[in-house]
Amino acid sequence: MPSISSPSTEGSATRSASRASDRSSYQTNATSLPPLQQKGADEHDQLEPLDEEDIDPGSFDLVATAPEGIKPYSLETRSEQLFSTEHLQVIFNDPSLLLRFTAFLSSHRQASIPILIYYLDAIKALKAISYSNAIAEALEPISGYDFTATGNTKTINSVLEEKATQAFGVLVREDLPAYITHTYLQTVSLSIQRRVTGTLPSNLREASEGLAEVFCLTDPSRPDNPIVFASEEFHRTTQYGMSYVIGRNCRFLQGPKTNPFSVRRIREKIEAGVEHCEVFLNYRRDGSPFMNLLMCAPLCDSRGTIRYFIGAQVDVSGLVKECCDLESLRRVVIKAEDDENCDPNDDLQYVAENSSPKDEFQELSEMLNLQELDTVRRWGGRMHKETQEETQDTNFKAGNWGKPRLLINSTSPDGPASFSKPSGRGSGRLSGIYEHYLLVRPFPSLRILFASPSLRVPGILQSPFMAKIGGSNRVREELTQALADGRGVTAKVKWVSKSDLEGRNRWIHCTPLIGSNGAIGVWMIVIVDDEDSTSVDKRFKMAPPVDPKFGRSIPAHKDDSGSLRDFAMMNGSRRGNGSIRDNSSVISHQETERSASPYSLRI
Repeated sequence: MPSISSPSTEGSATRSASRASDRSSYQTNATSLPPLQQKGADEHDQLEPLDEEDIDPGSFDLVATAPEGIKPYSLETRSEQLFSTEHLQVIFNDPSLLLRFTAFLSSHRQASIPILIYYLDAIKALKAISYSNAIAEALEPISGYDFTATGNTKTINSVLEEKATQAFGVLVREDLPAYITHTYLQTVSLSIQRRVTGTLPSNLREASEGLAEVFCLTDPSRPDNPIVFASEEFHRTTQYGMSYVIGRNCRFLQGPKTNPFSVRRIREKIEAGVEHCEVFLNYRRDGSPFMNLLMCAPLCDSRGTIRYFIGAQVDVSGLVKECCDLESLRRVVIKAEDDENCDPNDDLQYVAENSSPKDEFQELSEMLNLQELDTVRRWGGRMHKETQEETQDTNFKAGNWGKPRLLINSTSPDGPASFSKPSGRGSGRLSGIYEHYLLVRPFPSLRILFASPSLRVPGILQSPFMAKIGGSNRVREELTQALADGRGVTAKVKWVSKSDLEGRNRWIHCTPLIGSNGAIGVWMIVIVDDEDSTSVDKRFKMAPPVDPKFGRSIPAHKDDSGSLRDFAMMNGSRRGNGSIRDNSSVISHQETERSASPYSLRI
């Protein structure tokens, strides 16, 4: 049965972590990104040809011999460790890791809070039973009292133990995968942004090849929701040809170690017509596994009817292998390696580390909440206190003694009342990989069919895609030519909207999705904000001139060298309605000039 142990009793985990301190850092930040994919041979089996000076006379070796004592890496085994009960147990055993996990549940999965509290309270009750059994076992017989000679029966609540196990199993099946998906989404979102904008380090470009180009489009109106379009990178990643993929459900990517609960969640979300992200194990055509980060979202028409589903995949096998951003997984891997390399019967260190005395009361104390701790501080040991101390406390009961310290936070009418979500890279949402995307008909139409919720404004569906592209004519012509030729293209453009006719700097990443006949069925266009964009300064525009008598008054200048415009503005109120017509004509003239901006396009 899973339980929560004291962090202080994790001596072996601490020593294992220190032994692995020379390994590469798994923390991802803005300047250091890990490779998402793992390509080529394993690091211990590079299969490089031997140099002439390394070859012994009479040797028949062409490559270096395989190292002994090194177990080959298995992604399937690592996947089982990633979603295992032991992984979540490591998180619960460390207060800092548990705080991250519970903060994620509080901000993203509030429906799971009741089952979390149920499990913690059940474990607290079981530890209280364990502590009572320890006290009962410590009772020694007293001579002259026969009733003390017999031993005490140990209290066991098997029903409560089973309920705690089932509650922990729910957290492992449903909430641990969501936490892992959320963690990997932060790294992948930043990598995709760097990949699209061309700022990804050179050493990661090969490992991130085709990162934002693996898409498929399914039709839920057809039986079994088959794939109708897929990108070329989808075929390269899965190794399945177009003739096999088109017309089939995506389940052909499942294999023997695919998590069935992940498959169930994806199916339920698609049936409900909502967006979903999931990390789970898939298999290529040759049987090799890869860890797939899947994002699927419904595509609705102008009436809100779901017409298709877009699926975006990212191979994150490299993140799983290197335990990136998951310190808990790294500890699970290290412990598994230590358990495999040592013998519990012969290793004295193993026996010493696992035979430490058990303190039931300490384990129970670690489970107490703040209210229970306050009760212990106020009333703990009262029956053992001196009578004089009790009288003294009673005398000052009405005074300002022993009152708890108040904590005044910012949850006031003038401050934020909601719980602040933990900060992270990217948008921090579960759909943060492709927060802005469009699906556009192929050339020559290039009309927007579907849009992500972030871009879905009135009138955008069935509107010309090129009407959103401003900037130089060269960029527009080259982009149009690339879409006409059916070539994937990435471009930095001026994104034009009704509220911003000049346009803001954005990157567009266009990937064609191909049908069974080899023709382009639709374009998947991912839109990424430019990191160095200065669009904030463009939000505020100069207001057109307004007649002074309708609001702002222009102070009189004593200097006689003022311009004719200043004189007209100061004396505008004397003209009556004529000035309004003059001003309106000026405004309309400016609007005419603004409508003729080179960043807008008339169709």
